[in-house]
Amino acid sequence: MDPCITLTIDGKQVSVPPGTTVLDAARQAGIEIPTFCHHPKLAAIGACRMCLVEIEKVRAPQPACTTPVRPDMVVHTDTPALVKARKTTLEFLLTNHPLDCPVCDKAGECDLQDQVYKFGPGESRFIEDKRHKGKAKPLSEHIIMDQERCVLCRRCIRFLEEWADDVQLGLFERGRKTCVDTFPGDQFTSLFSGNTVELCPVGALTSRHFRFAARSWELRATDSICLNCAVGCNISLHTKANQLKRIVARPNPAINDEWLCDRGRFDHSFADPAGRVSNPLLRRDGKWEPVTWDEALRVVSNRLREVASTAGADAIACIGSAQASNEANYLLGRLAHQVLGTPHVGMLAQPPEGVRLLKTTRVLDSPGVVLVVGMDLEEEAPLLELLARHGGLSGCTRFIVLHTQQTHLARFGVWLNTRAGMETVVAGGLARLALEKRLQDGRPGLEELLLAVSGYKDDVVETLAGVSADTLRAAAMLLASAKNRTILYGGEAAGNIELRRALEVLALAAGCDEPAYIPSAANTVGARDMGIAPGKDGLTIGALGAAVKSGALKAAYVLGPTPAALAGVEFLAVQVSRLSEVPADASVVLPACTFAEAEGTYTNLCGHVGRAKPALRPWGESKPDWWIVCLLYTSPSPRDS
Repeated sequence: MDPCITLTIDGKQVSVPPGTTVLDAARQAGIEIPTFCHHPKLAAIGACRMCLVEIEKVRAPQPACTTPVRPDMVVHTDTPALVKARKTTLEFLLTNHPLDCPVCDKAGECDLQDQVYKFGPGESRFIEDKRHKGKAKPLSEHIIMDQERCVLCRRCIRFLEEWADDVQLGLFERGRKTCVDTFPGDQFTSLFSGNTVELCPVGALTSRHFRFAARSWELRATDSICLNCAVGCNISLHTKANQLKRIVARPNPAINDEWLCDRGRFDHSFADPAGRVSNPLLRRDGKWEPVTWDEALRVVSNRLREVASTAGADAIACIGSAQASNEANYLLGRLAHQVLGTPHVGMLAQPPEGVRLLKTTRVLDSPGVVLVVGMDLEEEAPLLELLARHGGLSGCTRFIVLHTQQTHLARFGVWLNTRAGMETVVAGGLARLALEKRLQDGRPGLEELLLAVSGYKDDVVETLAGVSADTLRAAAMLLASAKNRTILYGGEAAGNIELRRALEVLALAAGCDEPAYIPSAANTVGARDMGIAPGKDGLTIGALGAAVKSGALKAAYVLGPTPAALAGVEFLAVQVSRLSEVPADASVVLPACTFAEAEGTYTNLCGHVGRAKPALRPWGESKPDWWIVCLLYTSPSPRDS
């Protein structure tokens, strides 16, 4: 490791690693240097000129964000000349700024506002008419652009170029007419567009959902976890008067870094009171009737007790949910196994047995090669897609995509455009080539493994799967040349046992870890860990339908969405938060809180456990999932009846 470099900033000695910029060294020493264009997650460009510093033995002031430290460097950040330069820069920025802070959504968290207060002039010397640009211009269904407020820091453009790989914003015109806009004829459709709103240091880019909704100082921030997919992004729910106003990213370098996808940022439907189940409901004479909690719980308890005593515990099924907390799923498992005694436990997003989890999300933008099998990460786990695009753009991560469709990540490596259902053949061909390469390198003990995949010759793979020999060998060479290799699979590939076995052989052949499973639903891993899985003689979700039709399964208790296989069951009790989730043939409906109204923990696709805290008061008479299950858990056991 290179020794640290020591320099002096405003009379303070600072020791930092080589390559550190003067700006970062000053911040480490607690010395403030203002800036607009700099962001720690973006490449430095020195565009705003707010971070100018004086360096002894250097003639002109230098931008601190792009100047690397040197041994014995002496830096001054607060000389009269620099104070004047900052005032001048801010004065020029305000020359044509609309000065509409009272109606700007960014007021209270605007860098321009703060820096003018700290470093700017008290009044402007300019009396000329201001130039005018686009006001409240919709860029997409989520984003509004106010070009007059823009300070041309290019953070939005740089994020799209360096992270999202969606080059949909650019600089147009020149001089005082320069503005940020979409390209002619294009729209701002990036799945990660909302990050530009958080990156914008002023009120140029704002959210259409949050526009004029509240002031930043009025909001109460609550830590939570996004449940739109299994990544488990850390988020902060901003509320006012028991209403959700916006969702922002909560930095966590090990999971979502500082970003969110637009689904996680702008989907507020869970907090919409319209369509919520507000009271326990009981079906009588084909109609829903509001009842008290005591009556609803008594009906569920008595009916389950009756079924258990007359038809046996095997006539009952308990269905957990990947959208429910670990605590709720744990209690449901206890209710099913210990109180009801039924082995029929499961959930819609049931993961295959014995799957291995991804160690960290950051493998997607780390040096190495990643093989993605049978899924499009943009659909299954958008934040993984963003990290993968960043890795591909930076050149440190290459991708091999084994899929029937050409996904975005294929541009950073090789696309194995297989025919549907032939993924196993392609995986076998890759394994054969990898084993042959390792045997040529003199590594013994692989002959038996090679024998298992020897039938997947190049011509066989091309005939059956449609992948050419050149493409297959290019992928194998890319896999063999990498020091770090990762295999990811999900979607329909997760249920294909033969494909999973082929991927395990490929992992052994390539000398990498076992293939990692990417679940599609939020708390799939947590629900599994809490015991939401069929017992020894338990039925899978797919087998429940036949049991219902035969009359063997007579009652079901469901936490969350109801499997279609349970249609027609004699007694169906569900606990959900929205009326749209209530099956037409449900017998009892128990109103459940959303994740924003109840405390709980959730486990993401890497096994990280995150905690969500209540940000809103429960709607109507809804109760936390764990509370509802707990009351049923304490009811008399069917075995004792």
